[in-house]
Amino acid sequence: MFEHAPNGFFVRDMIVFNHLRRGGYVSKGFIFEAPDLTNSPVADLNNFQDQLCLLLASLNENQRLQVQYFCDSDYRAELMRYQQETGRFSNIWTQRVRNERFTRYWQAMTERKLRRQRVIFYISRALENVPKSFQTTAGRRDYYSIVLDQLQSDYGHIHQLLLEIFGLDGARILPMSDLDHFRHFKRFLNPSLSDRFDYDPAEAFAPALSIQENCWHSEGSGQSDFGFYLDGNYHSMIVLTRWPRTTYPGIIQRLTNLRMLDYSITVNVDPLPISDEINKEEKEHERVAGDYASEKKISLLTVMEKKQKKIHALMQGQTIPFQAMLAIRVWDKTKDGLSAKTGAIKNAINSMNAAQYFESNLPSTSRNLFFQTWPGWTWGCYGHRKLYAEHRFLADMLPVTSTFTGHLANAEAIYDGPHDNLVGVETFSGSIDNKTPQHAVLLGMSGAGKSVTVCDLLTQTEGYFGYTVIIEEGLSYGIYTATVEDGARPIVIHPDGDLTINYLDTKGLPLTPDHLSAATALVARMIGTSAQEDKQMLRQAQIAKYINLLYEDSFQDWCKKRQEQLMDISRHAMALQRFRSERMPAGATGLETFADYRDWTAACPGEADQYQRGFEEAAVLKFLKDPKTSKEVRNLAYAYFTPDEFPTHRMLQELMMLDPVAAERDQIMEIATLILPWCRDGNYGCLFDGTSNLSLTGKIAHFELGYIPESAKELKAAAGFLITNHARKHIMTLPRAIRKRNVYEEVARFLDIPGGQEIVQESYAQLRKFNCWNISIVQQYARFKQSRIRSAVFGNSRQFFIMRQNDRADLDDMGKDIALPEVTQHAIMNYPLPDHQAGQKYSPFTYLHTDSARNLCGTVHNISSPEMLYCSSSSGEHFDRRARELRQCPNVVEGIIEHSHRRTEAPPKPLETSLL
Repeated sequence: MFEHAPNGFFVRDMIVFNHLRRGGYVSKGFIFEAPDLTNSPVADLNNFQDQLCLLLASLNENQRLQVQYFCDSDYRAELMRYQQETGRFSNIWTQRVRNERFTRYWQAMTERKLRRQRVIFYISRALENVPKSFQTTAGRRDYYSIVLDQLQSDYGHIHQLLLEIFGLDGARILPMSDLDHFRHFKRFLNPSLSDRFDYDPAEAFAPALSIQENCWHSEGSGQSDFGFYLDGNYHSMIVLTRWPRTTYPGIIQRLTNLRMLDYSITVNVDPLPISDEINKEEKEHERVAGDYASEKKISLLTVMEKKQKKIHALMQGQTIPFQAMLAIRVWDKTKDGLSAKTGAIKNAINSMNAAQYFESNLPSTSRNLFFQTWPGWTWGCYGHRKLYAEHRFLADMLPVTSTFTGHLANAEAIYDGPHDNLVGVETFSGSIDNKTPQHAVLLGMSGAGKSVTVCDLLTQTEGYFGYTVIIEEGLSYGIYTATVEDGARPIVIHPDGDLTINYLDTKGLPLTPDHLSAATALVARMIGTSAQEDKQMLRQAQIAKYINLLYEDSFQDWCKKRQEQLMDISRHAMALQRFRSERMPAGATGLETFADYRDWTAACPGEADQYQRGFEEAAVLKFLKDPKTSKEVRNLAYAYFTPDEFPTHRMLQELMMLDPVAAERDQIMEIATLILPWCRDGNYGCLFDGTSNLSLTGKIAHFELGYIPESAKELKAAAGFLITNHARKHIMTLPRAIRKRNVYEEVARFLDIPGGQEIVQESYAQLRKFNCWNISIVQQYARFKQSRIRSAVFGNSRQFFIMRQNDRADLDDMGKDIALPEVTQHAIMNYPLPDHQAGQKYSPFTYLHTDSARNLCGTVHNISSPEMLYCSSSSGEHFDRRARELRQCPNVVEGIIEHSHRRTEAPPKPLETSLL
């Protein structure tokens, strides 16, 4: 039977074939973005198969399903968005790094070296309505309008059904518009458009024209030896004639994971009436029963039992019958290229458990098969290649796969994937007006490329952040720091420096219990940890007592100088109390209230001033004098202190030395003696004693602890605590709307700090409210996994960058905490180290993002430019040479560009000489 090319119109986001009455058909497409299951556990694969079975079971006898699978190299929308974001950034180094990636990826896309899998579901139905004769045109128009309204409503229900089936596990289902349907037909019938990324077919869309008039612009010419020629390409049709003997979830990836672009897979699914199928099986059973009665063969008895089981399954709904056709169209500009691609398709089918194919060579057969694969068309008369199927194994054969792209739609950083794909990473996730930080952990062995990867991630995302804190040992990010802004340099902590960070300075914040406990913990670290737990607790209680006394004395001295400010501070404290009860959620802390009120005051100064002046003078005075509320005024007053007005470490030591309580005299004198070396004229310099002279007003604060000698371990521990707490306070003083981030290089170092676990835990758990993103880098996992800090980091992280590991036992331990599939663990252990690679080097890692619906998990390759490698390399020889080279350059970015290019140039060949 000769098939005619289907034709119809794009109407109200649907495709109407033939006409809008009996004999016509309506179809609608749904773009299906499946979750990536490449590295998923078996349970996830089985769950997805169940969802596909549910989709098949939802089809009624008047509906048909078509699954369209194809590949392209189109990342245009995501790359253009990435480039537009780059244009908003002011940092030259960030622009250069992002432009390099954009240019590289755009060129790969235009050369069709990238690959992206696409899946579209078409649900179609036959029309049964027979319109009566209408006397007026208006009456006919109203009738068809009602029919279209009903069809739109039906497809709305289908969309909701698809969301209920697939939406909970991370899949996206997008209903197609007329323009989407037009684009799919246009590219389907004109494969040459895949080379024209600068052309948008939507410009030529004319809704009044038919499908063929809009989209079919080239005649198909049948070939004598194969398929047909269409739109500058040779086409071949391959159809499945026998299903695999056994199927399993993922078997179809033999076809979908081929490393080529120019082919498409179409599966047309027709539900069969179950009653007809039961009648058919009963007749077969009767025939076999008659043969058995006459021949008495045991094999016939087995056949009868199989028929009985199938009838039972059909009647119970355990088996749902279908007819399905799986057709593959492959094309190329040359016959040789087409032959190679066709051979790859055949080999893939042969590897699918004895599946069998048929390749069409006759032009008429190829034409009939080609028409069956048109988007949305499932009602063709050519049914010779349809196969009987049951829902379980048919679900395994549906080409519903996806390309791992991470968070590419809203990517802040873009990387290469292992299958010619692009992967996006974002540090904040959520709706546009409600994005929250996605805390991260990076784990990897030495030499896996941690420094390069983190430096690249920080560079690509720098424009989104207003403030960055880096705490490390080794100056791995020293050059990156210099690129953030002019004059930015690492803050090197060592005993002989002139840097002072007053740990008693609240940094423009009120005095809070958290600040008091942090100061107490630091002083306790200075005097050392007692082996006796009760003595240690007594020491901390005594230290806290004297710190409170010192703050009270400082406040009284300050009041004598600033008496006129007390009423305004009291009014401010009353406003905070009222603001907390009226506008803050239950359980909000005083510090959160202060920060929200501060941001509101900056945004609406007039309204805030009126709000604060709404208290009577007598009430304000009472609030100031009342013992129940006067302490709130005192605590808030510290937000008004200047740096030189805060108490210092020397004052605390003198208070303990000169005014010890009689009953505790010996213990207090001992503590005063032990903290004496930490004064500015002691063994550890002025780091802890005096007025703070460290300015954190720039865009980055990079603290380097590697210059503290190993003999001064107590100084390194105290300094780590001090600068972390200092940076945390500064983050809290910044407006919440500004994004901030903390980078902890080798977070296991915090294990040496009393209270270090609490510092990191608070940074991960509480600083989220202040719009702060955290990333911890872990190399010594053996030590990290035994610590209490692990639960704080892992429990509050949503992103995991997992590079090559030394020990499989460590990877097994990670897998228990973050649900890392076995197949992914195996892949991580086999990641090649950059030093062991030939040709283009890259740093491979697994990107895992945990989500309430379903985890995102896939492999990423970080291919960095020579400039980035020069900036971030941490090897000893390169580190020293780079320092010498950049010291001579007035601009660090220009120096990176110059010297990285110089190193990538091939050295001149030596002149050959001959001896005569």
